Amino acid sequence: MLILVTLFGLLIGSFLTACIHRVPLSRLNSWLEPEELEALPEHVKNQTLTITDPPRSLCPFCKKQLSWYENIPFFSWVFLRGRCSGCKTFIPIRYPLVELLTALSAYFSVHYYGLSATAALVFIWLCILIVITFIDYDYYIIPNLFTYPGMILGVLFGIIQTYYPITEEPFVFGIEDSLLGLLAGGGGLWFIAWSYFKIRKREGLGLGDVKLLGAIGAWSGIHGVVFTLFVGSVLGTVGGVLGLLLMKRDFGKPIPFGPYLAFAYALFLLDLY
Repeated sequence: MLILVTLFGLLIGSFLTACIHRVPLSRLNSWLEPEELEALPEHVKNQTLTITDPPRSLCPFCKKQLSWYENIPFFSWVFLRGRCSGCKTFIPIRYPLVELLTALSAYFSVHYYGLSATAALVFIWLCILIVITFIDYDYYIIPNLFTYPGMILGVLFGIIQTYYPITEEPFVFGIEDSLLGLLAGGGGLWFIAWSYFKIRKREGLGLGDVKLLGAIGAWSGIHGVVFTLFVGSVLGTVGGVLGLLLMKRDFGKPIPFGPYLAFAYALFLLDLY
């Protein structure tokens, strides 16, 4: 069963790679300033991809439509030696990496929670966190496509849990837990961001991080918020320092906080603390 679940995760991972690539490209005109759009690589400019159009995968460089044997999750990348069969351009390693991460997410979700509603919900959240991590790393933006529905559905889930419990920890047990988590996550981080802006006269946290933590609170309550914010902040501090020391990162350059929040919440979901 775990083997089948892992293979299912690979298939879902292939879809997530499409989301990571296509969701930002369908929104760049509203996300970026004209000068930022102009600075994008040539193979990214003026693309009109959506999740469903075109329906099949293609090479982002030469636009060659992939054959079925070039579209097998992870294994096709290995067999093609990481290069497009058409233009021979190197295919970024993030594609098989996302697929492997999703497969591992499926495996550990079932390993820890069995074949249950809790495992399914944990896996869905891990998939969302993977997509958010890579998009925020690339564009410093966490799409509202994930955060607003996350907050709304989290509150609705809290109502359902109040009368018909279908999951266990790490999710809320009722509507009170959900609302308190939403308020603590979104409201608490918003206050921190607002205070930083008032003191330093510049943004220290993006609203995407605020909305993400609000969604996390709606699903996992105050406990999930406190753990995610504390561990995410520690990881972000360590990552920032390592970036300065090892990668010669510019001190004034912003650091995407979403990936650290996502990793911290993944640890919480899988009870790895």
